[in-house]
Amino acid sequence: MKRYHSHLGRDIVLTGGSARDLEPGQFGVLAIDGGAGGWSIVHKGPGGEVVELNNEMHFELPEDALAFVKELIEMMAPGGADA
Repeated sequence: MKRYHSHLGRDIVLTGGSARDLEPGQFGVLAIDGGAGGWSIVHKGPGGEVVELNNEMHFELPEDALAFVKELIEMMAPGGADA
């Protein structure tokens, strides 16, 4: 699976478990225990703060986590789910 993705102009980065390498505004799909513990979704804000977006739910596969991030991005886009 590719490490860098883009959806509707937003960057998504698959990482080995740290949001440290993310740039402000990027989404991250982070491996928990090398992926054995699942995958988590985070967003790094403009001030450098990192927020976990999937709460305590972790994804078994990185593809599932990536699909979830894309859905979130679509909901945030102008004319998204709430429009």
